[in-house]
Amino acid sequence: MSSKLKEFQNIDESVITTLYTLSSRSLLVLIGLAALTTVALYPMLHTSIMLWFLSLVVLIGYRLYSAYIFKQNPEKYSIEVWYKNFIVSAIITALIFSTIGFIFIHQVDYYYQIYIIAVLLGLSSGSIVSLSPDIRLNLVYAGILMFPLTLTMFFLSDTPLHYILAVSLILYFIAQVTTIYKINTQKNEYDTLQSEHMLLESLFKNAPLGIFTYNTDLEILECNEKLNTLFEHDRESIIGLNLNELPDSEVSGKLQNALTQGPQIYEGPYISLKGKHLWVDAKAFSFSDKSNRVLGGIGMFEDKTKEHAALRELEYMAQHDMLTGLLNRRGFKNSMENLVNHEKHETYFSILFYLDLNQFKSINDSLGHEVGDDILLAVSRRLVNLFDEKCIISRLGGDEFLIIMPHVSEDKNIANEEAKEFSREIQDTFIEPFIIKEMHLHIKSSIGIVLMEPGYVNTEEIIRHADLSMYQAKIANDHISYYDSSLDKQQKNLFILQHELAYAIEKDQLGLFYQPIVTIKKDELYSAEALIRWEHTTKGLLSPEDFIPLAIKAGLLSQITWWVIDSVCKQISQWKKVNQWKLEYVSINVNAQQFIENDFSREFIKKLEEYGLETNDIMIEITERSLIDNFDNTQDVINELRNYGVKCAIDDFGIGYSSLSYLKKLSFNTLKIDKAFIKDIESKPNELHLVSTILDIGRQFNYNIVIEGIETENQKELLLGLDDKLRYQGYHLSKPLHAEEFSQMFLK
Repeated sequence: MSSKLKEFQNIDESVITTLYTLSSRSLLVLIGLAALTTVALYPMLHTSIMLWFLSLVVLIGYRLYSAYIFKQNPEKYSIEVWYKNFIVSAIITALIFSTIGFIFIHQVDYYYQIYIIAVLLGLSSGSIVSLSPDIRLNLVYAGILMFPLTLTMFFLSDTPLHYILAVSLILYFIAQVTTIYKINTQKNEYDTLQSEHMLLESLFKNAPLGIFTYNTDLEILECNEKLNTLFEHDRESIIGLNLNELPDSEVSGKLQNALTQGPQIYEGPYISLKGKHLWVDAKAFSFSDKSNRVLGGIGMFEDKTKEHAALRELEYMAQHDMLTGLLNRRGFKNSMENLVNHEKHETYFSILFYLDLNQFKSINDSLGHEVGDDILLAVSRRLVNLFDEKCIISRLGGDEFLIIMPHVSEDKNIANEEAKEFSREIQDTFIEPFIIKEMHLHIKSSIGIVLMEPGYVNTEEIIRHADLSMYQAKIANDHISYYDSSLDKQQKNLFILQHELAYAIEKDQLGLFYQPIVTIKKDELYSAEALIRWEHTTKGLLSPEDFIPLAIKAGLLSQITWWVIDSVCKQISQWKKVNQWKLEYVSINVNAQQFIENDFSREFIKKLEEYGLETNDIMIEITERSLIDNFDNTQDVINELRNYGVKCAIDDFGIGYSSLSYLKKLSFNTLKIDKAFIKDIESKPNELHLVSTILDIGRQFNYNIVIEGIETENQKELLLGLDDKLRYQGYHLSKPLHAEEFSQMFLK
């Protein structure tokens, strides 16, 4: 039982406070009881009982004083001191009282003995309540009062029924101990229940959830403040509300099912009593009596509207392009997966358009990313306005857009016609200029088209097919290309060609051809351009357009460029040795991307010194396209070459975008006008006027101007009429020639 007693005993400040509070009341009764006992026994005990009474008065007075001091100033002593003081004084009180049961009881007759027994029994019973906070003290106190009395009764042979009285006292003491134990057990259980009740009540009131109870008729019995807020009603109007009156029948159904089918969970949209749309996490379960009879249910509502909105926003951000609001790559792939898994995809053709904006990079680099972003926004708006809501529109990245028209038709011919019609409509959306920051910008698009075959579910392959067709569209006349299996074959051939290119130098398959550049007035030789060719074993002579893009992709550009530089230096050195050097310079084409290579300018000068050449013997031609794409990285290199005395020329001038900005930033020596401006000058006067404008620009910057691609005498005469100081090259004068043939025809 000792372990049980320890379990129930927990001496703390509240226990001490209760002991002193109860004692201040019971001690007055104790003095009264002592006084009555003294009066009753005085005729026989005289002085001894008076001394007994006085000792009790002094002790009880001290205890009353201690109780008063504790009430007024509990901080005067520690809890341990207060507790020890109470224990000692209570035990001494019990000891003094117990003396009448084993000392004075021998000195009185039978009737007074019964009185003494009654006094001690009453005192022992009273202590059960007054000392109830401390079970150990309670038991010790009762033991001190009853044990000496019981023992004495066994030896009072003159007293009638003394054995029976002794046994009765033992039974009484056992009953008292049991009562004390039960009282403390019940008290602790009550305290536990009270604590749990307070905890539950606090949880019920302060929980961040709307909590309510309801009966089997689905009427709300009780609710907390959070539920009032959620239901947008005060407590009085909610109590008694029938859950069937809730606007959302699905939620009320879950609450009803909880009474018969076990705990229910619901997460989803909820309409409040005032029509407010929320997103809630609701749980419901029943509660029963001891007989497991269901009395009602408990519902808990948590408002998840903000969390749900944040989650939806995150999901939106994960699947949409932040600039345009269109689907991004992830969102597009998810939509593609949904499309190919749709039952209609088993029989219907869908159409995929892959758009790329022509000249966008030039605009972005020349006018800034802010203008580029505005263009992308404008393009996305036009596409959204063109297609209906069923269509899937995505910005894949950069200036690439993907559009899917789902489930167009079960007939392939009809699907093809739809693809043709909408590809034209897409192109028509780009006819009107884009007005960005008061600038009228004309942009075209290249469109790759894929007919998505019914039942075909490999989305990665579908996108790859669209990508192939889009790149094919870039070189098509109308900038529209449909995917077919031949594109895969072309891609495979390009891959093989790229692989073979890696061994072209090693196998001595590259060669240089020289095309003369002459004055337009007298056809006098001025310079020459070195042009690389690849003598392929099966495909014949390939021009740079066929393999330089592959070299860039394969990382072979640097190797080929330095081969050209070394070969040209070697050839010039040979011409000088045999006194055949009659040229101002030989120009070579260098992609501006090559300038990113470390120390290009110094390595170039070293190569000239290796062959004993002057810095003006070779002119470096940079295509306007590659210059614009790499301007920030190449500007310093071009200026460094110019400081060494190396002349540079802009090649294919006019086909880039906003070239004037580059003419202002870099001082080139020569401007080469692309053949695209020359081919139609005979039939289109406007083209000749455009060339005249470009010539004016070149002269304004003091450039030497070379015209590329003159094919006929008439073209030459028209250009001569514009400026007799021009120089030109082209098939009208000579095609590119091997070095030996060029020497025979022009250097003798």
